[in-house]
Amino acid sequence: MEKIKNLDGKRVCDIAHDKKAIEIGKKDCITRITANTDGTLKVTHLRKT
Repeated sequence: MEKIKNLDGKRVCDIAHDKKAIEIGKKDCITRITANTDGTLKVTHLRKT
């Protein structure tokens, strides 16, 4: 995963090397956004354990 930072230098999200998935982490939650082959997006919410 490649770390993406905003203009303030804070980490915003991680992008997969194949550019098909993004992970956003806030506190104990992870939101994963995946690009499907048909052009739609799949959004999954996970808890860090």
